[in-house]
Amino acid sequence: MMKISMLVFPQITQRKSLLVAALLIVAALLAVKLTPTSHAVETTPDLDTIIPVEFGEWKQIADPFTQVGLTTGGNDLASQLYDKVVMRTYANKNGDRVMLAIAYAREQKQDIKIHRPEVCYVAQGFQLLSKNNNTINVSAANSIKALRLLVSNQNRYEAVSYWVRIGDDYPANGMSARLKILRDGLKGKVLDGVLVRASTAISDPAAAEAAYKKQEAFLVELVNLTKAKIPNVLAAK
Repeated sequence: MMKISMLVFPQITQRKSLLVAALLIVAALLAVKLTPTSHAVETTPDLDTIIPVEFGEWKQIADPFTQVGLTTGGNDLASQLYDKVVMRTYANKNGDRVMLAIAYAREQKQDIKIHRPEVCYVAQGFQLLSKNNNTINVSAANSIKALRLLVSNQNRYEAVSYWVRIGDDYPANGMSARLKILRDGLKGKVLDGVLVRASTAISDPAAAEAAYKKQEAFLVELVNLTKAKIPNVLAAK
């Protein structure tokens, strides 16, 4: 005759049951307590209106290139990640062109963060040739920690200047961004974030340095022009 083995469950005393219940209640209370609730920005800025189509020597033109997307996926993913996206191309009288991309998110969380350009470019068929840290001096009291990229595909090279602002910081990589979100989240703060990217199509890598300088002048003028309407959005204080 086949023997049927019976599962034996350990007996749990009333004292242990009460201890487990107490721990679960404490964990639930801590989860509520540590959940960030204070938003850095109350409403999403209307970047379409605030970012001018013409300023200084620059004027918006019809896009000669299709800009590289702002995520590793398609446009549907961008609409899920960001509350506002602006993508335009500007030119001056000398024929210099700068492609501008701004992606703004009112909430930055561990599972929802801005996608960094070096990842997006590679995901969309570009090769990353170089990546370097850079500092963009918006004013004597305001410096932005930015990055420079040089990428290429079968059709062109592209020089890229960009920064990611999360709260009042400019994290240089994904881990730094996670730590910033965590630290401020433990203080009850929900940080906003923005990607500001300027790029220029070039025919030769030797033209990259001139493109970077032109992009930086463009971005400094843009930040200073818009900071009265959207302080601490494109750049931190």
